Amino acid sequence: MARVSFALFVLSLAACGDEEVGGNPPPRFPILDELDRTPAPACEGIWLAGIRGRVVDAAGEGVAGATVQHCLRLHDGRFVCTAPPQDEDGAFRFDMTDDAGWYAYVFDEAVRCVDELAVRVLHREEDFGTTYCHVPLAPDDSVQLLPRPAVLRDVAPPTTLPALGDGTAPRDVTFEGGVVLTDVVPDRLFDGEYEDLQGAFVATEEPRPCFLAADDELLGLYTFAPEIVSGEPIGLRLPNDQDLAEGTAVELLVLGGLGTLRADGTAIMEADFEPFGSARVVDDAIVSDPGVGVPSLTTIGWRLAE
Repeated sequence: MARVSFALFVLSLAACGDEEVGGNPPPRFPILDELDRTPAPACEGIWLAGIRGRVVDAAGEGVAGATVQHCLRLHDGRFVCTAPPQDEDGAFRFDMTDDAGWYAYVFDEAVRCVDELAVRVLHREEDFGTTYCHVPLAPDDSVQLLPRPAVLRDVAPPTTLPALGDGTAPRDVTFEGGVVLTDVVPDRLFDGEYEDLQGAFVATEEPRPCFLAADDELLGLYTFAPEIVSGEPIGLRLPNDQDLAEGTAVELLVLGGLGTLRADGTAIMEADFEPFGSARVVDDAIVSDPGVGVPSLTTIGWRLAE
């Protein structure tokens, strides 16, 4: 799944605009006002010159210093995830949102002709899980406004994290609420450290996670941090809060992130929330079936199998 990275430009803020996100009017972005929004004549997709939006926590308060990455399906078929913007000295800027959670970008002209857009939102300094959202694009507006805020949710350290010891030895890690990652091999974790594992339940009511369909009926939803991929299958043991009968079949789902692959090598694209495996009730817990591994530690969900 080839990706190309392009830097974005963070823009200064001024007075309020006339549209709203989550009931809050966005600030005015002077550089967006000055931006040439004229589509390239050869572009048969949606011309995306810039974007603005807001990042909040689960209580609806703006999150300062968040990082927002844009993953674009270009009209020519390429898939591009933009790099963070850079300062004048070339250092990447990860603190992209202001004190109220607002941000804006101008896209490189090479990636403006698009068909689809998803955003990846994370925080490098605070304890939040990474989230992904599809963004519906208005076909006649070359500067888009996120229709609702991207929500970052708090995570907490495991309740039981075995000492590192032999990093090649599998072990179980228990999180708040009785969620357990089984057969974790620290030396086989990538894009994050064993000692930094965190997690928390995610409420499915308002603010409803952006990646859930309106008719999704889940038994549970749990987010992890950091966004780790494992070279060895990590299994799951989940609480049976609904008192399901022994042997009840359960379907497992995961939120697609950077490099999220099923066991057969098929990709789960960024912001897609899709099945990846099966589980069943064993000894009053929901246990992933043998050989089923979590594709990546983004957000997992579980529901009754059809």
